[in-house]
This record gives sequence, structure tokens and C-alpha cells, in this order.
Amino acid sequence: MPEFPRNYALKIRLFYDDAYEEYQNCTAFSLEREAYTPYDTVTATLPAEDISSQQISRIGVWLGETRIFLGLVDSIRFYFRNQKKFLRIRSKSFTSLLTQNELPSGLHSNLTIHDLLENFYQFPYITHEDFPNTGYIFVKSGNTMWDGVVSFGYKLTGHYPYVMQNHICLSKPKGDYSTEFTPDQILEYGTIQEYSKMISHYHMSDLLDTPDAFIEQNPLAGKAEIVRHKHIDFDQSFRHAPQLALTYRNAYSNRGCRADYLVYDGFYNEQIGHKITYDQIQDQMVCKVQAVFNSQGFRTKLICYQDNFYNN
Repeated sequence: MPEFPRNYALKIRLFYDDAYEEYQNCTAFSLEREAYTPYDTVTATLPAEDISSQQISRIGVWLGETRIFLGLVDSIRFYFRNQKKFLRIRSKSFTSLLTQNELPSGLHSNLTIHDLLENFYQFPYITHEDFPNTGYIFVKSGNTMWDGVVSFGYKLTGHYPYVMQNHICLSKPKGDYSTEFTPDQILEYGTIQEYSKMISHYHMSDLLDTPDAFIEQNPLAGKAEIVRHKHIDFDQSFRHAPQLALTYRNAYSNRGCRADYLVYDGFYNEQIGHKITYDQIQDQMVCKVQAVFNSQGFRTKLICYQDNFYNN
């Protein structure tokens, strides 16, 4: 795990086609990564006296010589404050395009992850795990590329896919990197419980539209005395094992339901699946990163979920 120096050398590059301008006078910056969100999000504010108003094609962020983000522009705002011109830019990594492109409806069989991500559309800067196994997806009208990746990946690996800086991972993180924090580094730590997304019962019809042909209860919701019933049509993405469609949905509704977190001064560029240790957080995988930069440097919050997919 790289530990960046105290001055952090934060650099923003604004690209105009193949050319770029680099700025090291960022006045505010934030970065967020999350295990169930298939892209990183960055916002940055820069003095804009020397910034061109021509169209910016992408934004890159470096700490020293390490690139920590590359994304496309969501929004740009030029504004004046105290007679000085500023630029505020919001960007999502290129994997956000997977949530904005729909797949052709119907059954797609004998697919590899390469087929799914490279045979339908061509996306810039997106890479993926080399996973040779084949599978199938059933696409309903309106399903996105990311829906297809989730369906494909979960059936093959039993894990919810995640993204590491425009790289799509199907397998569960190996936790190859680990950081142990000391008390003098920690500003705050604690626990979180989040039950608002949790569903207590899933009901699914069969191929003949028989109601309640498949039912599954969520034990965690029952323990929390939550009553939320959801009825769905037969999910043909799980035609080989229909009950698994409900098992998956229960697991997904439990995402982030319990978590430990800590806040520290600095930024180590943690990725989803990196492990951390401090007090009650013992070798847990990071599931959410919230880093904020200002004139005082970086402050980072790391959240480690305990749910069906992480730290269980």
C-alpha cells in the first residue's frame, strides 16, 4: 500500500482530446468509491483564470506519480466569487457508462465476460478480469450493461461484481493489501447499522405465472422486525435455479446493513477489498472510501460492510 507524503502533490489534468493541461492549485476535492456502485465519483474546484472554456473530454487525478482517478465529465460550472473565477467539475469513472447503455432484450447464451463487455459496444478505458468461464444472461427491456455484468458475474462466482478504477472484477477481492492503523492516526471510529434497503420477503411466480411459486424470507430482516414484501415475475436469468433469484435479491437488499468505520488524516488510495485493522476492525475489507481534500490536506473515511458479500 503506497503511503503518500504529507504534501500529497495532488494534480488535476483536464484533457482536450489528446492534449491536457495540469493544475496543482486545487482548492477543494472529493473522491468516493463504493462496493455496490460501479464507478468512482470525483468533484474538484480549481481557480479558472487560465482554464479554457472549450470542451473537456476527460479528467485525470494524480497523487505524485500515481493516478488515482480517470473519468468523463458529468458537469462543469464556471463561476465568480470575490472577483475571482473558479471551475467546479464533477466526474464519474468510465465504468459509469455501463449504467447508461442498454442491452438488446432476450436470451444471450454462451457468453464470456469478454463477449459481454466488448462485443456489444466499445467503451474507452474500461478493462475487466480475465475470466474464461461462459454463462448466459436474460435481458429484459431497459436492462443496462451493468445489470448484465451483475447477472453474469453472480451466477459464475456467487459474488457481486465491483470496480477498481475502471477495471471490472467478478471474483471476490483477495485482500492482498493490508494497512494497520495506530491510535495517533485515527480521528474517529465506530459502527453503522443501515436497514432501510432490507426486504423481508421475496415472492416470485413461475414460468406459468403461478403466484408465489417461489418464496424466500430474509432472516436478518426478521430479526430487525422489518416487514417488506416484494413480488416479482419469474426471473429468467436464473432459469437454471429459480430459488437462487430470491437468494441473490435477499443478499443484495442486505448490502451495507452493518459496518465498522474509521476516519484518519491523510489518504492511502484504498481500493475496494483492501484490508485494514484498527481496534474492532480486524483485517476487514474496505467497502467504501470517502476522501476529501482542502487546504489542510486529505481526510479519509473508510467503511467496512458486514453483509452477505463482504466481511461475513
